[in-house]
Amino acid sequence: MRDVQVARLALFHGDPEKAKELTNEASALLSDDSTEWAKFAKPGKKTNVNDDQYIVINASVGISESYVATPEKEAAIKIANEKMAKGDKKGAMEELRLAGVGVMENQYLMPLKQTRNALADAQKLLDKKQYYEANLALKGAEDGIIVDSEALFVN
Repeated sequence: MRDVQVARLALFHGDPEKAKELTNEASALLSDDSTEWAKFAKPGKKTNVNDDQYIVINASVGISESYVATPEKEAAIKIANEKMAKGDKKGAMEELRLAGVGVMENQYLMPLKQTRNALADAQKLLDKKQYYEANLALKGAEDGIIVDSEALFVN
């Protein structure tokens, strides 16, 4: 998605060739059939287009604002870090929850098929030198991203 954002910026800076290059790179990455998109898909989250899926493109995990450090919580964070390093996200979150640490996770989800279509439209428009319209197509790709948030609080 960074290529899409920088392509839009290139258009605003009067560099349509750079925008075209970046759009082509983004399209090539998303069209790569060797990528196992299923392992990046967000299960249970439906898009508004048939046969499409949300792909996790970024995520962040944060501790709640009311966090007050205690030896027990610091120990839980250490254990959670170890579990995260081993790929056990659920175990890490549960460790924090049991220690009374509220956690917020945000996942940034991109609709794969819709984004591919928006990039294909942008490529055609760039070829026709319709830069304003190409920008709108690229913006459509950006606007398709949603944030899925999950808060885990102490019972």
